[in-house]
Amino acid sequence: MWMFTLTCMTHCFSARTKFLLAALISLQFISSCKKDLNSVGAEIIGVRNGFATVFDTTMSLNTYTVEMDTVNTGSFLSYAIGKLNDPETGISEASLNFQYNLPANNFSWEGATKLDSVVLQLRYRDLTALYGDKDQVHTLKVYALDEDLNVDSSYYSNREFKVKPTEYGSWTGKFNLNDTLELKLGSSTFRLPPHIRIKMNANFESLLFGAESRGEFSSSSNFKTAFKGFKVVDETNLSGSEAGAIAYIRFNTDVTALTAYYKDTLAADFNVVSLSEVTTNTYKFNRKPGLIQKSFQGTHRDTCYVQGIGGTKVRIELPELAKIAKPNLAINGAELVLNVLAGSNSTTWGLPGKLQLVGSDSLGRNIFIKDLAIEGAAYYGGLLNTSYNQYRFNIARHMQYLINEYKQNRNVNYGLYLFVPFSETSASRVLLDTRKNSGALKLKLTYTVIN
Repeated sequence: MWMFTLTCMTHCFSARTKFLLAALISLQFISSCKKDLNSVGAEIIGVRNGFATVFDTTMSLNTYTVEMDTVNTGSFLSYAIGKLNDPETGISEASLNFQYNLPANNFSWEGATKLDSVVLQLRYRDLTALYGDKDQVHTLKVYALDEDLNVDSSYYSNREFKVKPTEYGSWTGKFNLNDTLELKLGSSTFRLPPHIRIKMNANFESLLFGAESRGEFSSSSNFKTAFKGFKVVDETNLSGSEAGAIAYIRFNTDVTALTAYYKDTLAADFNVVSLSEVTTNTYKFNRKPGLIQKSFQGTHRDTCYVQGIGGTKVRIELPELAKIAKPNLAINGAELVLNVLAGSNSTTWGLPGKLQLVGSDSLGRNIFIKDLAIEGAAYYGGLLNTSYNQYRFNIARHMQYLINEYKQNRNVNYGLYLFVPFSETSASRVLLDTRKNSGALKLKLTYTVIN
């Protein structure tokens, strides 16, 4: 149902008075229509038309949760490890796959008869590098990769790598992002930043120690042929009430390394340098039944889910947009408002600090919105408003583009996608209140008819 409103207004310029008459069209779809002087576009209608009145239209939207696209995880600044048990979405797992390299070509144990110990060190990204329950106890296992990796290849988040069946190391503990570690080596004492220390077992110690005699330390290529890399997996058995956690690891640091101790006072670091070694994540999900629908085939849901680390995104469809595609209509403002479902976030289940909104083509591929490219991030929005637990996006240019295409008898209204940005290595999630008649989900349109 929709209605027309004709408004005559008088506007004063300096000492002279001019009368302007314009037709403003205000359409109401399904949800209620209300006047909002704070709506996006209030400041620009006066500039364009000489008016100070804004009409706020809330349009009906269809929203539902779909599978996130797989992503190339080979160029991240940090990588996820751990397991989550989300009561709303299900189980999420992140494992590490990476190469490590020689300390130097022709490296030698300098006459040592054995290794004292070998430890895999994984440095946390920073003091905030955790999502989930910080008190969760985890069990991480290390396995040897059984396929060659190429630093020039792309490895996507759903890639499962071949591994040897033998376990080479294990660690049980909490992800402790705060405590530094003091180490003694001979007469020297070192203090290292917070990191995970995985003790490698005797089988691996023997394998690494014998590499020198087998000629595998002669060059980097020979070493990587014999030692193809590691896969680190969280094998924690989470009970129904345990939330789990995911931590974020930095590879490109002098702390993250396979460190071998020998001759009582010596240590050698087999470093993971992300520019010359392959570093990648694998994400796995065991979701709640009925959570995921297929793009272009879904039906509206009153609650939708956005999850990082390649989890889920929300599809937003605008089925009634064609009704306002008049030949002389100009979009002055378009603001999409999304509210967090009340009670769905907590200390354990924190909200993403930022979401990203993109367009869709006919095949469901992402199309970046002109408002972000032309107007910039500050105008475009997407940041979490912590006062209202709300995300807002300004997409006037994108809406005008869709309208203009309708005018040319071309329908490119293939919907929108909402997700945690790829640049954010984050497992955080948000549950959105997408009930149509509650006012929680809004597309505010401000537009005029130009005569």
